[in-house]
Formats: sequence, structure tokens, C-alpha cells
Amino acid sequence: MKVSATKPLLYPSVAKSPSNGVVITLVKVYGNADNLKLDILLDNQGKSGIYMWKNLQDGQFYIGSARDLRRRLMGYFNINQLARTSNTYISRALLKYGYSTFSLTILEYCDLDSLIKREQHYIDTLKPEYNICRTAGSSLGRLHGELAKERVSDSKRGQLTGETNSFYGKTHTPDSKQKMSEIAKIRVVSEPSKAKISRAMAGINLSNEHKANISTAQPNSKKLLVLDVRTGKESLFDSVNQGEKFFNFPKDAIRANLRSKSGSLYRGIYKFQFIVN
Repeated sequence: MKVSATKPLLYPSVAKSPSNGVVITLVKVYGNADNLKLDILLDNQGKSGIYMWKNLQDGQFYIGSARDLRRRLMGYFNINQLARTSNTYISRALLKYGYSTFSLTILEYCDLDSLIKREQHYIDTLKPEYNICRTAGSSLGRLHGELAKERVSDSKRGQLTGETNSFYGKTHTPDSKQKMSEIAKIRVVSEPSKAKISRAMAGINLSNEHKANISTAQPNSKKLLVLDVRTGKESLFDSVNQGEKFFNFPKDAIRANLRSKSGSLYRGIYKFQFIVN
């Protein structure tokens, strides 16, 4: 399939299938996925549809679908997640060549009921080389998709309750409770929760006195302050890991930025600072 990469962003464009010459309208084409990451995530928030990653060096591509495009694409931009799914062709290719070698195309926005059907249409028509399995919605070679997760959840709902549960009548030991508590502390914050927290903190800047009080209250702890230079909003976290999970940053990205002597903003947006007593 021939897609122009001379322009960074096209709305819309057309392309022909290499197999049968069928003309396909492309809703959005992001010519450099690395440079246009923020546009990709902002444009596709709250939308479901069919997407395509294309290697601009050899022309090979991958087609997928997502109930939440922004969330799915954020996963692709997470190096750690790519490493965990490196058994797929597309993950290995992104890790090997880098995002700047790929374009990201939105083939179609569609409702959830027709999502798998439309994905299958594009797989059959365009014959993507990076797709391990040519069946839309297949979990072969990748982690369970969102639809698969929901099916598993639905199938188990109502099972293993009461006496059918092997843990029925038992209680957790204090040691087990402590371990579960520690696990709960590091759980990932959901997108809706992040939005609520963000709205609650919007426009709030911590005073120097407030920062000092926090530090004094926990003298042996070191807090992380994240400043969004676009809005002036400051967010305070108990640890670097907590901040990285909240913003979905790659692991150790904040520490690497803090160790850097350049003083540059992370992604041109965020400034990090430790608050210690």
C-alpha cells in the first residue's frame, strides 16, 4: 500500500491496496509517529476504530482495532509494554526501528458493534505483513485484547462464590494481608480516576510553605513534584514510580531526566523536582 509520508499529518488521504487496487480512504495519517505522538493521543481520545502502523523503510504494515484508540496507542508508545509483547512482529519492529521510522494511520472510526468486522475487512483487503494471525480480534501472539478480557470476566462472573470457592470459610493471615496491602499501593490508576484527580488539582499551585509542611511531616521521605509548564499545574507524588504510573511514563524516565545536566523539560512539557526535608 502506498501512503505519502511527505506531509506529517493528512486529513484525509487515499491509498490503493497492492493486491487488488481497491481505493481506500484514510481518515488520518501521521507521517512520523515519534514527532506526532501528542497529536495521535489527543486526536483519538474516546474513539474506537481501526489503525495501521506502517514501516516507512520497507513498506510492511500492521492493522489492528481498539475500543479505546488512545489507550491502545499509549500502550504502543510504552517501551516496557513493547518489550513484554516482543513475540509480535509489530512490537519487535517498533523496538528495532524506532517510532520515527513508522507512520500511524487511522483507517476508520467505527462503533463497537462493527469493530471486529471492519478490522477483518481491512486485513482481508490489505493483507498486512506484520499481522501474525489474519483473523480479526485474535489474541494469537499478543496479550488478551480488551474484548477478550471482557469475555473472560463475563464468563467467570457469578462463579466460585460461597462453598464453590476454595477459600470459603477461611481468613487471610496478617502476613498475607500485609502483602496484599503493599500490592494495592502500587496499582495503576485508571484513566477516569486520573481525569478526576487532574480536574480536582487543576489550577492549584503548592506554596513553598505547603511543600515545606509536607516535607516536615515525613522527614525521611522524598516527594516528587511534577510541573506542567503549559498550565502551571503542580502534582505531588510519594515516589518516582507513582508519578511514572500516573502519567504513564516509561520506567526510569523521570530519574534519567533528573540525572541529566541539560535541564531540559521532559517531552518539552514536564519539569521534575525532588522535595526533601
